[in-house]
Amino acid sequence: MVEFALSKTQIALRDKARKFAIEEMIPVAEVGDREPDPAKSFNWELIRKADKLGLRTLSVPKEYGGGGADVMTLSMVGENMAYGDLGIAVAFDQTWKIMTMISHLTTARQRKKWLPRVMDDPECLLAAAATEPLSGSDSILPYNKPDGGVRMTAKKKGDKWILNGEKRYISNGGLAKVIYVMARTDMRKPPLKSMSGFLLTSDTPGYSVTEIWDKLGQRNVANGTMIFDNVEIPQADVLGTPNGALGELGALLTRFGSNIQAGATVLGVAQRAFDVTLQYAKQRVQGGKPIFEHQIQAQRLARMRMLIESARFYLWYSGYTANQGEPDAVAASLCKVNAAENSVKVLMEAFELWAATGYMKKNPIEKLLRDGLSFVHSDGTNDVLLLKASRLLGEIKRGDPRYSKRVEMAAKGR
Repeated sequence: MVEFALSKTQIALRDKARKFAIEEMIPVAEVGDREPDPAKSFNWELIRKADKLGLRTLSVPKEYGGGGADVMTLSMVGENMAYGDLGIAVAFDQTWKIMTMISHLTTARQRKKWLPRVMDDPECLLAAAATEPLSGSDSILPYNKPDGGVRMTAKKKGDKWILNGEKRYISNGGLAKVIYVMARTDMRKPPLKSMSGFLLTSDTPGYSVTEIWDKLGQRNVANGTMIFDNVEIPQADVLGTPNGALGELGALLTRFGSNIQAGATVLGVAQRAFDVTLQYAKQRVQGGKPIFEHQIQAQRLARMRMLIESARFYLWYSGYTANQGEPDAVAASLCKVNAAENSVKVLMEAFELWAATGYMKKNPIEKLLRDGLSFVHSDGTNDVLLLKASRLLGEIKRGDPRYSKRVEMAAKGR
């Protein structure tokens, strides 16, 4: 039986995150969203404040001074931080994910080097550099031929690796002080046998961020273009299994909870949209009564609540299986897709209810809608995650009690 009862620690963290979102994030999020220069929109003071609350280092193992939070807890906290602003929540969530990855894939010596570096700097954010101008979804749903996937190269030179290439649209690009980057060690071999992961700091010679992308939504976090020009990485900073980084990326998305946490953050946007829309519907009068009392709008809000709750329980189920060490790989992908799709539906329902008023920048719905749309693609494009999950659906074969002879005959046109 799956148990969704929250522990006292989880409840305390959830409430802390929600309080921080409402009191600290919402007041500054609108200012950052309206900043025309995307390189100036990020609010570092929020990072420092959250660090004092232990939120920045929530996924660092307890033995290194962090919160030691599991996937379920991180998802819950991420949702409540996204209630305040999705972009800022993504800055934290990316940091949590990569710290989880570092904690699981590093050697004891590497953990002693990298985790204190993260813990000791209250402004240390992390990033994962995988997407490139010519490589994105073919790393999520691996195209395992030498001519596809990541094009960044890593060439061995003595006890060092020399990295050359470009990464694009990277969350926390231009903000992160510790970066995990994927590169090909042999372009003659397929990506599943030629991709390695490397750790570096943002002050490494040859590394630079050349563009912070101007985006429709999620404007309170930076998405950058990273350039690696003869960047030298010591052999000691190779992360995980040599040439096994593509498989480890799959583990990040499922076993380490990346897709689950991503789905939770966009759900936070939907929850905020529901809350402000419920208030508006109770207070806005048309036709002699609050619009909530018009049947169509009451049904609209009930549908919004249904979409949010069903997405949340699917995310919690996926987080539960990940915490048990037996992740449901299909659910881990589909729960993110479901959360993103449900959230967009909720946002559109809210947009309909608010009507012209919701279209105005003075009011919250248009920003929430712009933010929420980003997760149709963020952390894996929905179409690709659906296709990835479809390959794991299995087959009902003869001998299975569910097998239907009538279906077999129908499939043969009889």
